[in-house]
Amino acid sequence: MKILVPTDFSKLSKIAVHFALDLSKDFELDMVVLHVITTSTPAMARVSSKKLEETIKKSSERQMDELIASIKKEHGRELSIKAEITYHSSIEKGVESFAVKNNIDLICIGTKGATGFKKLIFGSNAAGIISNSSVPVLTIPEYATYEGIDHILYSCDLENLEEELKLLVPYAKLMNAWIHILHIDKGAGDFVTDLERQEDRLAALVSYDKLKTNTLANDSIINGINQYATEIGADMVAMFTRSTSLFENLFNKSITKTVAFQAKTPLLTFQKK
Repeated sequence: MKILVPTDFSKLSKIAVHFALDLSKDFELDMVVLHVITTSTPAMARVSSKKLEETIKKSSERQMDELIASIKKEHGRELSIKAEITYHSSIEKGVESFAVKNNIDLICIGTKGATGFKKLIFGSNAAGIISNSSVPVLTIPEYATYEGIDHILYSCDLENLEEELKLLVPYAKLMNAWIHILHIDKGAGDFVTDLERQEDRLAALVSYDKLKTNTLANDSIINGINQYATEIGADMVAMFTRSTSLFENLFNKSITKTVAFQAKTPLLTFQKK
């Protein structure tokens, strides 16, 4: 697996680097740490100076060298990490362009709990990375600790269950994790029997037996996920979405105290087609 970790050299951005390295203990992965130099900043826009560009480049290279050196020192083992610096008009476009060109399988970013969605690394650009990426994005909360991934809670709306499951299963297979398919029923519970009857069929369809299905009646998707994640001890939550509205709610400061999984559980997101 090829995993891309964008960085702005902040302490927070190292969260994703360390989590990715912990993943590498359980399965083989190639990791690339990427820094995007934005060409749309006021200084770059106003001054077309080779000297300025060279200064920014050298500063980024120095910080990248320091970051990689500190990571290797902290982990105390031989690590295979590739460092890249690229230029683009925006961070999210730079990350997406690099991911597509280099056949990246997963993008990993860090978040700071209880500070609001738009205060992720890169400021508001983090929301852009998640919403614009054609590659799955793994979001790592500030206080997440890696102890293996045994249970993945897959929250689905049942619109494209089979197609989405086929995309999720390869990641679950790498981790040898159970996939708990959960539908939050905000109505009368009509899906309970149908979803449970599909368990064996879905397992055969994706050639993966470690599947469980459940429907939970709750008038709030967030509360429903929180309840079930706590119940099964979820190590990861997976979602498919077309917008960032749900994530804005998940990272809203006013609800983080009640959403237990948000503070410590990695969130794997895919964009709906």
